Amino acid sequence: MVRRQLPRVRRIHAQDRWDGLAPASHPLPTAHARVTSGRTLLARGEDADVFAIDDTRVLRRYRRRAVPEREVAIMRYVRERGYAAPRVIDVSGHDLTLERIDGPTMLADLRRRPWRFRTHALTLARMHRELHAIPPPDFLGSEGAAILHLDLHPANVMLPRQGPVVIDWANAARGDAPFDVALTAVVLAGAPVGPPLSWLRDWFVRAFVGEFAPAEWRVGVDRAVAYRRADGNVSDKERDRLTKLHL
Repeated sequence: MVRRQLPRVRRIHAQDRWDGLAPASHPLPTAHARVTSGRTLLARGEDADVFAIDDTRVLRRYRRRAVPEREVAIMRYVRERGYAAPRVIDVSGHDLTLERIDGPTMLADLRRRPWRFRTHALTLARMHRELHAIPPPDFLGSEGAAILHLDLHPANVMLPRQGPVVIDWANAARGDAPFDVALTAVVLAGAPVGPPLSWLRDWFVRAFVGEFAPAEWRVGVDRAVAYRRADGNVSDKERDRLTKLHL
């Protein structure tokens, strides 16, 4: 595969933010982590809070519902087949205990070291390929030949020393792999940011999709745009950008 030469990245200042892309649980800076009910709050998402239990475990507590059984099942399933997902330790009512993954997200590392965009784009592409190569379980349904994460972007890849780990499996489903790849490209390309982060975003997307043949992602773009636009968490600004998106 012939890859186009991409321009050199200039340093991005710490105050710049990639606001259009965020994980389901937003990590809190260490200095701002709060202690709640005797535990340190590490991250707060729309559906759950994540607390530190100790150096090896975290507690993900869902606010309005019990722990989703399918999310637990898919994490266990892919992990048993060698894929890098958090280890499930215990499930009880609203509480999900997981192994603690120490390290930044890929997104945080991109903000800090933007010149590593190509390395991270290739890693993200590899995580897609490895996931899609795992035979899907029956509990995800019968349509499609692959496991889809449907939220596999830099904010949901942790980077501990042992290697990348994919988090936030709430949207996992069975389907066609090109849709999953296209959705990642659409989520990234649709992030409404200005220069210099928009340049980094565009270079990252080009490097990411450059790892796939057109048939491995382009066929899923229209559906991915529609899926993203239908997401109630998408801002009006991003939804408007998606209507004009060209990949």
